[in-house]
Amino acid sequence: MFNPSRDLTVIQNILMADDTLLELLKLKGKSPIDIVKRIIRKSSWDDLVTGERRLCFYFRPARYMSNMAFTKEVVEFDCHAPSSDEFYAYRVLERVHELVSGKKINNRYLYFDGQLGELPTMQGFFCCGSRYVFSRKY
Repeated sequence: MFNPSRDLTVIQNILMADDTLLELLKLKGKSPIDIVKRIIRKSSWDDLVTGERRLCFYFRPARYMSNMAFTKEVVEFDCHAPSSDEFYAYRVLERVHELVSGKKINNRYLYFDGQLGELPTMQGFFCCGSRYVFSRKY
């Protein structure tokens, strides 16, 4: 079933419920509103605040599979962190991998599709990303 908003909501709930991930993002003990502002379902980094770590995840363009009734849906995860904390960005992605890779998300299995390396972000920050895929029948 085509329901991208629900897919992202399920992923967001998994991420927000993990204490280790919250600690890596400096969100441990923060209010749910503060957590939602930093574990977000879109690519948004032009408003980063000094010292902030942010995890963004969102859909990238889908790709048709050999059977045209199926698409390979792509979800990208990007972690932004101050340049001095770049190792935390990689640690966040490692934790995301533990939480979602090979796991059933909204009745579909999410599989690692490679890391993206360093990505654009604001000056003074570092960003790295990775992608995961699942199959969707239309």
